[in-house]
Order: sequence, then structure tokens, then C-alpha cells
Amino acid sequence: MLHYLICSIAALYGLLCFGLIYFWLKLNKSAEINESNNSLKISVIIPVRNEAENIGRLLLDLEKQSIPESAFEILIADDGSTDNTSEIVKNFIAKSKIPIKLITLQEPEKGISPKKRAIIQCIEIAKGDIILCTDGDCQVGPDWIKMHRDIHSSSEVEFVSAPVFLTALENPKGILRKIWYSFQEIEFASLILSGAASIAAGKPNMCSGANISYKKEAFFIVKGFEGNEVLASGDDEFLMHKMAIRNINSVKYLKSQKAIVYTQPLESLKGFYNQRKRWAGKWSFYELNSPKILAIFIFLSNLALILALYTFDLGAIGLKILPEFVFLLMGLKFSKNLDKIIFIPFLQLIYPFYVALFAIVSLKKSKFVWKERELN
Repeated sequence: MLHYLICSIAALYGLLCFGLIYFWLKLNKSAEINESNNSLKISVIIPVRNEAENIGRLLLDLEKQSIPESAFEILIADDGSTDNTSEIVKNFIAKSKIPIKLITLQEPEKGISPKKRAIIQCIEIAKGDIILCTDGDCQVGPDWIKMHRDIHSSSEVEFVSAPVFLTALENPKGILRKIWYSFQEIEFASLILSGAASIAAGKPNMCSGANISYKKEAFFIVKGFEGNEVLASGDDEFLMHKMAIRNINSVKYLKSQKAIVYTQPLESLKGFYNQRKRWAGKWSFYELNSPKILAIFIFLSNLALILALYTFDLGAIGLKILPEFVFLLMGLKFSKNLDKIIFIPFLQLIYPFYVALFAIVSLKKSKFVWKERELN
């Protein structure tokens, strides 16, 4: 009986993987061939806290954008940095010709997360029709802003999710560090592709706030972050869900390598734990049912693999890991990380235990440390 149950769950998971692959391939690349003649202005919002080591690289990338300087503005919200992030930005502003404004925020108000408060304050003074968000530790290509502006040229489009991938600035030293970075890069790529495929399927569930854009008017229509202000995370997914509930056809995915945002793997296990704990704590607050159902099913699928490994059920193991391998391979191909393919089997073996751990962690509503702050 247990064998049939495990095999059934594994088979359903395999079908899910093939479904995700289908919808990922179905996503067109229209944004790459549409040449926009619209006059939409973009407001790039970047909330930062203690990003002195990273913000300089992002500013240099923004200085090299392919669209005219008059078509965008950059709003950097410094959320109480204790390093010299502000000084780096001020020095850059003094030398650069691109329109940058530094907003210095005070201590966060009670009842709203620091990042959401930073975004709201920026939106209130933003001059752009489109809000484009990323993080201070990211890097972007020269056509990044243009790609978002082009896809928003359609009046139907109100929310756009775009790809974010992890990449180390330098080759990791030592095999353990290489495995650790590769684990994160493969897993993150799988999450990005899952989110993209779900949007293509008309069931949006996840996206990354490091590469999203939305019409400012639509943000106010759905009342922004109202209802989830206190949660440290969710400035991306909750907003996408609100817009999808209002009009499912308004949520699009920008499948273009020109629109990719890169960020770095986390150095420490502690940082990784706190980040994943922050993410895992969101699922019970989703308004849409589809992300909740998917989260539960993913947990059951990985639990089934743990049982299959324990009972050495090769049939069930194959039903899960073979389609999953193909799906993970697609993620590495798009993110140009095919050299990480040898680490996929390793990830597939430890991932079920990782999922089970954070499923348990998410049930306990406790505080965690992020950016040197204790948050909910």
C-alpha cells in the first residue's frame, strides 16, 4: 500500500515537472522583438541597507543603460545603513549624469516592514508611470530598463516578473564552497522557472522582488501592500497575487536573457537559514489558493522521496528525480550555468530533507534576523 501511495505522489510530481517545462517553453520572447515607441517613464526603486560592498557595481550598470536618461529615474532608499552605503551613493551622484535621488529613511514605523515602507515612500515621490524594483546587491545588463519598458507598452500589462539568477563574483575556493554555491544556484534557478511557468499557466505563485515592475496606477488600485504590511517578505508575491485576482491577464513574465538580474549566493548557513525562513513564512498568508496547494504538494512529494529512499523504492525514486532533473537542466541552460549540471543529483538527494526542515520551521511563527534587524 505504501509503495503505491509513494509511486502515485512521485508520478504526479513528475507530471508537474513536465507541465512546468511545457509552460516554460510556451513562454514567448515577444519582449525581445517588440521595439517600443511609447513614452512611458520608468522609476527604478532600490531599497538598500548596508550594501557598501555591492551598490557601486549596480550603479555602474545603471549608468550604462541603453535608453535615454530622460526615460528613467533612480530612487535609492537608504534604510538606516550603518556602513558607508550613503557616502558611496552620494559620491556617485556627484560624478554621474544619470538621474539618481538618495532618500534617507528613519527607523521603521511599527506595523510595517522596513522594505515595504521604503518602497512606499519612493512610490509616493516617483515621477514614472512604471515602478521597476531591484536590490542593492544585484547586477543588471544594459537593456534591463528598456526590456521592462517595452513589455509595459501594452495597456493590458500591469505587473511583470522577470528572471533572477545567482552567480558568484569570483570562483569559489575549495570543493565544499563550490558545492554550496552550486546548490543555491540550481535551487534558485528552479524557483525562478517555476514562477515563470506558473504565470504562463495562468496560476501565478512566486516571483522575485529583485526583478519586478508594475504600473504605478495599478499599485494604488490594489492598495499596495495593505493586508501584509507587517511581514518582512512579500513585497513581490503578495502584490502580484493582488493584481492577478483583479485581472489575471495583467500579470506577465518577461522571458529574456537581456532582462536577467544577477545576485550572489549567500556565504553562510545562518544567512541562508534566515532567508529561507523568511520566505517559508509567507505561504499561509497567500490570498490565492493555488500557491498554498502547490506548497503542500511540493512538501508531500519530497516527503514521498524521503520514504522512497528509506525503503529503497527505485521505481518511486525514478518517477520523481528523472523529470525533475530535466526541469533543473532547463533552469541551468537559461541561466547559462550548465557547468553546474554535475551537482544536480547531489541537490536532488538533499533537497527533500531541506524542504521538510523549512516546512516545519514555517509552522512556528518566530522572529528572525535579516540585515542586522529582528523581523517578523
